[in-house]
Amino acid sequence: MKKSILLILVLLFFHSAAIQAESLKNSDVLKFSEGQRHWWYLGAFTTLGHVAFLEDEEQGKCVWNWLFADYEKKEALLMKSFKLYPDYTPSGIIIALLRRDCGAFEKKE
Repeated sequence: MKKSILLILVLLFFHSAAIQAESLKNSDVLKFSEGQRHWWYLGAFTTLGHVAFLEDEEQGKCVWNWLFADYEKKEALLMKSFKLYPDYTPSGIIIALLRRDCGAFEKKE
C-alpha cells in the first residue's frame, strides 16, 4: 500500500510540474516582481547546478555561479532575452545561455 501511494504522489508531482512548465512563458516572468524573479532564479540555477554537478563538477560550479557572480549584468541579459522571446520558456533561455558559457549538458560515460 505504501509503495502505491508513493507512486501516485510521484506521478502527481511530475504531472503538475509538466503542466506548470508548459504554461510558464518568458512574458510571465517579466511580470514577476524583483523578489519573485530572484527566488525563481535561485530555484532554477540551484537545480540545474545540482544536475550538472552530478556529471561534471566544474560545469556544476559554472552553473551555480553563472547568475550570482555578476547578478546585475546576467539578470539584465536574462530580461533582455525574455523580452526578445516572450512566447518561449524561461528554462529554454537559461539552458541556452548556460550551454554557451558552461558547456553542453551531457551524460558522461
